[in-house]
Amino acid sequence: MPVFNIATRFHPIRLTAFMKNSVELSVEVENKSGEPYWTEFDVTVPEAVSLAPDRQLQRGRLRVGIINSGECLTGKCKVYGSSASYPDLYTLKVTVYGFGRDGAISAREERKVELRCEQLGR
Repeated sequence: MPVFNIATRFHPIRLTAFMKNSVELSVEVENKSGEPYWTEFDVTVPEAVSLAPDRQLQRGRLRVGIINSGECLTGKCKVYGSSASYPDLYTLKVTVYGFGRDGAISAREERKVELRCEQLGR
């Protein structure tokens, strides 16, 4: 049984191909277990997009915070497109980690998310 319920959302819903722009990825994590967890998540993106506006960055980690049983918290990060971002459907990997009271990883869940990149006028 999964410990976390993970929901993702992009705003705006797509990247524009061949130009500098960005979307915001929101990751909502709900703790479905009976214990509180310190929660962080990793985001891994393909080479055509980046997690940094000025250089290639394929992997990043975001701290969400302490989520008590039955609570939800949201973490947000930006995904950047550039002149190298061609029209396609990019698969991003989100891995959520829950750390227990002892500081060790007690729960881990993965979710694949698809980001659409389209050319203007098409």
